[in-house]
Amino acid sequence: MAAGWARAEMAGARLWDGRCRRSLVTISERLGQQPGASLSAACGAGLRHAAHRLFAHPQTTVVGLLAGHVAQTVERGGEHDLVLAVQDSTEFDYSGHKQTSGLGPLGRGLTRGLMGHSVLAVSPDGLPLGLLHLVIWARDPAQLGKRCTRRKRGTAAKESQKWLDGLQATEAALPANQPVVLVADREADVFAYLAAPRRPLTALLIRACYPRTVIVAAPTAAGGEKQTSLLEAARCAPVVGQRQVTVPRQPGQREREATLELRLTAAQVQPPRNRPPGEATTPVAVWIVCATEVAPPVGEAPIEWILVTTLAVPDGATASRVVGYYTRRWVIERWHYTLKSGLRVERLQIEDATALQNALAVYGVVAWRLLWLTHIARVAPETPAAELVEASERTVLKQASGSPVETARQVVRAIARLGGFAGSPSEGEPGVKALWLGFRRLEAMVEGWRLAFQAMSTMIHD
Repeated sequence: MAAGWARAEMAGARLWDGRCRRSLVTISERLGQQPGASLSAACGAGLRHAAHRLFAHPQTTVVGLLAGHVAQTVERGGEHDLVLAVQDSTEFDYSGHKQTSGLGPLGRGLTRGLMGHSVLAVSPDGLPLGLLHLVIWARDPAQLGKRCTRRKRGTAAKESQKWLDGLQATEAALPANQPVVLVADREADVFAYLAAPRRPLTALLIRACYPRTVIVAAPTAAGGEKQTSLLEAARCAPVVGQRQVTVPRQPGQREREATLELRLTAAQVQPPRNRPPGEATTPVAVWIVCATEVAPPVGEAPIEWILVTTLAVPDGATASRVVGYYTRRWVIERWHYTLKSGLRVERLQIEDATALQNALAVYGVVAWRLLWLTHIARVAPETPAAELVEASERTVLKQASGSPVETARQVVRAIARLGGFAGSPSEGEPGVKALWLGFRRLEAMVEGWRLAFQAMSTMIHD
């Protein structure tokens, strides 16, 4: 990758010693050059020891490590009229790491590891801008199996609080004049989150999960209102248009295009009857967009997204735009995929959960960079190649591909070909997997090129 990217992202990291920042920059660069290599293989013995000392130091925190990157994310966000802040959670499974202390149960308690919740800033056209928030924790084993008490506890005492924390962290990071829409999937269908205080330019977009009670306009000539369930109101709303979306490939399913029929209605979401004491009691005004696939492939269930948003959605064009915003949620899933499958973070051999959390923060920035490289070639294909890779890498790529490597698109395709991307028209643009596999080969080729250049220089001088 281009020299200097890690310096820019890590320059503002809050550490106890400025010399540690230099180590942090070099560690990040090495991990980006060799995606998926072990920490030892990527960094070498000396830098590996520096990395372990950095991650294990009592004054190192995830927030401190990410401070510079978050600032850069905010700066990139300022170049856009709107930022989509995508929230999501994931599990990091370390069940096989018997020596690692401080881990917690995952799922039903059969596996051990860490939980992660993040907010990834994304432009409306899908370019990942960087992290705005990341928190990693180990679940308390004492709370395992106590789901029956959830309704009696307030949101602040449950994991659901992570959605409100993500909202607060997003607003704390972004300037007040930056319009932002927080996008989340069904797990975020939490009334306390929907009703949480927000700045005027902050909006929510959530995929509905529960049949919450809502009040909508009655479909009669006399007007009036009626009470119904949110899901029923969505499915009975008037049709306002159609929208085509690209459905990403899933296990056993190829990427495909889907035509969605859009329904739209305004509603007042009522607070839950069995809410814990102190929870919000005021109804929340929302717009509901129901997107249903018109003609799904044979044997597949039709897509149905019931989206709840605090954005004003007065017409079909705006409803279509809201559906487009929701599809950007897939970017954070690719970020998780890059972390786990590309950088192989679940293989990290670190024996303390706190140090492991710090390491995951750094790997998170590297994963973002790989994802950014993939998308910049699609969103801004004419970006100069020098912003993506170093001069030596461009030289090797040009020789290996036999083609120019002057733009982002040319660079990414050349790297992806090293990772097995054929480049045929039917394949479209390369994905992040081809990119990280290509980077692994490219680094070895660049090292060979440098050694050959040194040997030739030595022969000339002799």
